[in-house]
Amino acid sequence: MLGRTTMESTSVRFRKLPRKLEVLEGENAAFCVEVESDDMEVHWFKDGLKLHETHQTILKSFGKTHILVFVNVAYQDSGVVTFVAGRSKTSSRLKVKATRHCPPICPVGVKMDIDRPNSALLTWVPAPNSQTSTRSIFVLEMKEVGSQEWQKCFTSETSTSAEVIGDSVPCEGDYRFRVCCVNKYGRSGHVEFPKVVHLVPGPKIRSRLQSCEVEEGEDARFSIELSATMVGTWFLNSAQLQHGGRYSVRQTQTQHSLVIHEAQTAEDTAEVTFIANGVRDSAVLRVKPAVVKFQPQSEFDSNKKVEAGEAIVLYCEVSHPFAKVSWCKDGKELQVTEGLNIQSDGNMRRIVIQSADASHCGVYTCETSGDVIKFNVDVAIHIIPCVPLHKSSMELDPVVLLCHVSRDDAEVPFFVFTCSGDASHLIFISVYISEEIQLQCELSRSSGKVRWFKDGQQLEESDNIQLISEGPYRRLTIVCGSAEDGGEYVCETDGDSVFFQLTVTGECWSSAVRFPRWMLQSGGTETAWRWRRVRT
Repeated sequence: MLGRTTMESTSVRFRKLPRKLEVLEGENAAFCVEVESDDMEVHWFKDGLKLHETHQTILKSFGKTHILVFVNVAYQDSGVVTFVAGRSKTSSRLKVKATRHCPPICPVGVKMDIDRPNSALLTWVPAPNSQTSTRSIFVLEMKEVGSQEWQKCFTSETSTSAEVIGDSVPCEGDYRFRVCCVNKYGRSGHVEFPKVVHLVPGPKIRSRLQSCEVEEGEDARFSIELSATMVGTWFLNSAQLQHGGRYSVRQTQTQHSLVIHEAQTAEDTAEVTFIANGVRDSAVLRVKPAVVKFQPQSEFDSNKKVEAGEAIVLYCEVSHPFAKVSWCKDGKELQVTEGLNIQSDGNMRRIVIQSADASHCGVYTCETSGDVIKFNVDVAIHIIPCVPLHKSSMELDPVVLLCHVSRDDAEVPFFVFTCSGDASHLIFISVYISEEIQLQCELSRSSGKVRWFKDGQQLEESDNIQLISEGPYRRLTIVCGSAEDGGEYVCETDGDSVFFQLTVTGECWSSAVRFPRWMLQSGGTETAWRWRRVRT
């Protein structure tokens, strides 16, 4: 039973004896009655009300002995308790006296153990005369030496020891400690520990990381401030980041910062984490897709007119320097080739065609995910009539050949053709790659036989070469021309021959020059002629 128990023993007799019981508040009150027979029917009453067993009222019978106990009585439990056995009864007055409300007694036996680095183990013992019926709390306080303010650092109802480490103090310094006991009636005096301990706090976060939301292509900035200067490491989705490229990592004393340049949509919802000695903090990077637009163009820039051979320059400006664009001509995407450059410089997008010709006319577009801009290109072509040029000269006289081109800066190739005195014709032919090529000559007799040569090697029929004879005509057909088919071809018969100079390119032009027979008969010597090709 809790507290002090007071018990009165009464045998039921014909003569009633007065009884009185006094107990302190919070104690247990017990009544015991012994009757003459163990088979008697008995009852307990308090202030006229019959009692039944509860968690605070205990009723027990052991043969002739009957017991009533009130647990943890309060002042309002005072009253008259009556025991009835058969036709006899006995009564006792219960009086509950209030206890003295005294504040607790301060702990004793305080000790401080500072053998462990950057910590202090504090112990104490409760006062021997402390009341156990009233809830009490031990309160440990500390203050930095030189300060007047004590700060609470530990509380406990039962523990009589506490360890204080460096991380629990606000700043580095020498600290004192004291302990007291507190209950609902007041506070005990303080007992100060005899020693002083030097404590150093660990790093703390003064300014935490904040989540960042940017548009695609913009820079995302993160920063954190610590309580002490130390080296830290940044991570993006668990991947460690190094300074350089798209990442700028800086530290200025206790301030750490990270800049992610030109954030990408693939990095949306990525976790940015900073870790240092004893410190870890994270934030979320959110990247919104950017809407890329072109800056409006003037009519002059949108409609280009250039002369053949001049450079074509088309340019436009996008709203974001990272934007990816595609250049198309008449709906077909363009790629970088010889003579065609695609350039990107900041917000500027540009396409340059080095030398314009008729094939470059059309509609050009620059396209991005959210916009498109259009250019109309017109190339002016000036046709120079191609007139066969004939030049006669006497042996040993100088030969001067002159032709005119459409532009002073036009590039033209020169070549020398050397023919034997019995050659009658020289034909220049230029065709596109993959076109069919036909070389033809006419004989004076249908039964005449010819031989075809290329660069001095006699040709035979194959899958790509056909040698055809139709009446007086002799024809060499190349089914699909390629760059390797270019060269000098000769159709030779007894006493005569025809020369073909074949060029397989992307430009289509042809010019035939017929030499007068007398001009080729120069006493058996070889005559050299230099021609300038005219582009038409």
